[in-house]
Amino acid sequence: MLGGIIAIAVAVWFYRTAESIGNPTPLQWGVIGVAVYYGVLAAWTVFANTPFMEEFHHTSKTIGIIVHYLGIVFGLALAWWVRRRWLLKA
Repeated sequence: MLGGIIAIAVAVWFYRTAESIGNPTPLQWGVIGVAVYYGVLAAWTVFANTPFMEEFHHTSKTIGIIVHYLGIVFGLALAWWVRRRWLLKA
């Protein structure tokens, strides 16, 4: 649920940024923002979170929670980078 709320926030963030700079396709940029966020989140789940949880899920709940939520952090970080690198320079 948290990921969905963040995805909506990313879409609105990209859409409003594109509107504010006068970009003619703000909806496209909203979709790009969500795709970047979910792409990183999916890659993190497949390549880091799932193997870690299979291996160490009995070791520490705290580390498991941190590893799980790092995907969200990395998704937001890459979305921020894409916004800064391409959207603001479009």
